[in-house]
Amino acid sequence: MSGSTPGKERLVLGLDIGGTWTRALLATTAGRRVGSARSAGANPYAHGVSVAAGRISTALDEALRDADPGAVEGCVVGLAGASQYASDPAIARAFEEIWRAAGLTCPVRVTSDVAVAFAAGTPAPAGSILLAGTGAVAAEVRDREPVAIHGGHGWLLGDDGSAFWIGRQAVRATLSTLDGQAPASPLSRLIQSWYFGDGDGHEPAGAAGVEGAAGVDDAAGMDGVAGPKADAASARPGGDGTHAMPRRPPRRPIADLIREVNRRPAISLADLAPLVMQARAAGDTTADLIVREAADLLVATLVQSRPAASDAPIVLAGGLLVSAAPVRDRVVAALRDRWPAADLCTALDGPAAAAWLAALPLLAGEPLVAGEPLLAGEPLLPGQPPVAEAAQADALHAALMPPESQRANVMPPPTLV
Repeated sequence: MSGSTPGKERLVLGLDIGGTWTRALLATTAGRRVGSARSAGANPYAHGVSVAAGRISTALDEALRDADPGAVEGCVVGLAGASQYASDPAIARAFEEIWRAAGLTCPVRVTSDVAVAFAAGTPAPAGSILLAGTGAVAAEVRDREPVAIHGGHGWLLGDDGSAFWIGRQAVRATLSTLDGQAPASPLSRLIQSWYFGDGDGHEPAGAAGVEGAAGVDDAAGMDGVAGPKADAASARPGGDGTHAMPRRPPRRPIADLIREVNRRPAISLADLAPLVMQARAAGDTTADLIVREAADLLVATLVQSRPAASDAPIVLAGGLLVSAAPVRDRVVAALRDRWPAADLCTALDGPAAAAWLAALPLLAGEPLVAGEPLLAGEPLLPGQPPVAEAAQADALHAALMPPESQRANVMPPPTLV
């Protein structure tokens, strides 16, 4: 590594590129944060190459604002779909241009977002990860790379237990309510309010009589506001039966909901997951069942990739599993029961983990070159650095991770099951 001197703080850069957010962190090998940035989602497979390039450049420029880009000695990028990166010349060329335009001269390693999420939870070189956000995936990790992956097939073909799956189940349950197969509930009202913005939404079939059940009209009345159905006179000025106002088309509860769901991006069903948690907190039994099924599906996905006798750490990542939410609590309870000796860790800071991965080779004085070992020396186990370097790596991991990550790293027993 030209230009570096022993004992000098050396700069590393980490990027966590997702479909929702792009985050960057510039740090030193001593654990000092130098610059950080966040921009909109920049996964090229989700947003297209040109949009992704602009958003990544925005994050890079901000993170590198107070530093010399040419002084950065290592960079790791976590990217969903990274396995396709090397085989897609257009994306590879676009990324190379991004690094060049930003002034980076160091090697840049693009790796899986799963690998970065695992490193965000633990400095260990091996273990398991269960990631549940918009999608869901589980993997066994060796040498800090996922080797046995289950799930992650996308909303159309998989992602069981994910936020998308939860949202879809919530809409299905609401349709059952409108069909008259289930009573009105906090969940059905929240879902209808989300799509229609009218408070309680539609009454279930039967509550509005034959017309409501047939989808011709409902208890919301002509103006689409929940409440008693207005009669013809009330729609006229003064109620005197003259100068009738134009009627709005009557609501058709089931058709309206289906239309509203279908006119939005399918993946936006994931946005409904917090409403399910809210309904469950209000005592909604259907929401509770959805939460329980989601947690069980996520655990089943991890079981497929993790050895039954393993005591390696398990990292929980993604929006459903990093906060004190009911899905996480049920997952934690199941994992503690199945693997009692394993540490359960929370992944919170993706760009810090990517920067840490970029720093690992520098701890041994090696440049980051694709295809070469990450650390010099004879490892004790595959993927494990010599003892001195392992201690350095652990200390740097602790320094780079935010305080809340350290407090949450080994999770307490669940409070809700």
